[in-house]
Amino acid sequence: MSDRDWPAAETTAQERLAAWGDNGPGGVVLGIEKGAPRLIAAKGHEGAGLGAIGPGSVFRWASVTKHVFATCLLESGAFALEQPLREILPDLAAAPASVTVGQALAMQGGLPDPRECLTLLGIGAHERTEAEALYQWMGGRDWLNAAPGTEVAYSNGGYRLLEMALARQGLVFSELVAAHSERLGIGMRASEFWTDPVPGLVPGHVPEAGGWSEGFQGMHLSAAGSLSGSAMDLARWLADLMPRAIFDRISRPLPLGSGEATGYGLGTSLTQIGDMAVPGHGGAQAGYRAGFLCDREREIALVVLTNRDDGDATGLAAHVWAALCGVSPGALPKPAGEWAPPGLYAAAEGDLWAEVRPGSIVVRDAEETLFEGEDGWFVSNAAQSRMRLRLVDGALTGELYHCPVRLLPVAADDEAPDLDGDWMCDGAHLQIEGRTLHWGSGPLRHAVSLTPLGGGRWLFPANGRRICLCRLTRDRIRLSLARARGVEYQRA
Repeated sequence: MSDRDWPAAETTAQERLAAWGDNGPGGVVLGIEKGAPRLIAAKGHEGAGLGAIGPGSVFRWASVTKHVFATCLLESGAFALEQPLREILPDLAAAPASVTVGQALAMQGGLPDPRECLTLLGIGAHERTEAEALYQWMGGRDWLNAAPGTEVAYSNGGYRLLEMALARQGLVFSELVAAHSERLGIGMRASEFWTDPVPGLVPGHVPEAGGWSEGFQGMHLSAAGSLSGSAMDLARWLADLMPRAIFDRISRPLPLGSGEATGYGLGTSLTQIGDMAVPGHGGAQAGYRAGFLCDREREIALVVLTNRDDGDATGLAAHVWAALCGVSPGALPKPAGEWAPPGLYAAAEGDLWAEVRPGSIVVRDAEETLFEGEDGWFVSNAAQSRMRLRLVDGALTGELYHCPVRLLPVAADDEAPDLDGDWMCDGAHLQIEGRTLHWGSGPLRHAVSLTPLGGGRWLFPANGRRICLCRLTRDRIRLSLARARGVEYQRA
């Protein structure tokens, strides 16, 4: 008989799902123990004119794909985790070639994220890009976000490179997935593009004023996020995976080059719930949120899939898991609230900037929820974006991604950019006139204001993001986001 409180878990799941109602998009929570479903809770509909969401509804899994890819790569035996990428992709530029296979999987490679690189070139999320062209372009970028093995910072770049490396060995990810699906009798499948037909796929919903729109992505779907399937499919895959030794390998965090422990493994991360460090992962794509947690010893898995962009799948999974394991709500991390004076902060130099918000911090335009830690610290609960911060003498001090930081409040600054002219990068073009930056072309051309951060740095909004512009020299500037920090433009 199970020593876990499944009725309490189901009650918590139903209470959390109730806020979504029956007449809009929603999600499903499914728990499984030793291969047998123990909890099924669902709310909402699959889409306009479609039926109610259930355990068989098909969703995009987004980054939950990562642990499946890592499993397939290890099963293939094609590469050792210690191998540098230069040995398996000899056409890479020197910087990415120095990253090891393990670092690429464990978010330690400093590899830039292709999607954010495209954003920095003015290429929108809806524009289609092909796998081979993306590889050739990214493989030629001779820079990294950080030195390999020095930080854990999220990027999809490593998974795209390793998927290409496997394919060159004749091992196609979609075919490996299909073989597992056939073996298990499930509907898990990998797609190349968002528009590829997927039987039964429910549309993802993105909130807009007065309603919802359907999510879409034009970029080729790599092994970082190409899978789809139902909650039952994911639960059965996990039930098969947990008893196998390979689960221990992918869920074991990879230490930094210094030997410092981390909480991120190979497509999996550890979530702290009470005194438990629970392996799992989350995922997000336009209109979808996904997450899972596992207890290998008891062969228990919890899956959450949603077809709404505001669905906090990983947060929902953590609360249901706490109820399942008898962890009182008071033992869960307490939200940070008003943890520091709100506003913009920046490092003394470089592209590191942040915005303090109640309960969270935005770092290089990536927001992370914060919780109360010990001794006045405020911390994240995400292994792939570890944060430990507090206010000391008016500055944010502590660690971001395992690296020491000190961020100072941004003071009012009338610094003139002195960057007037046209700027080019890989055919992309922008124009600066005083404190105004012109971005895009034709009917998409628009003017935005440069907000000074001090020290030759400014922020500007574009493609729904806030981009940092750093002046390097009179004729060179660098644009950056959280997952892509080295796209340089030169004066035309």
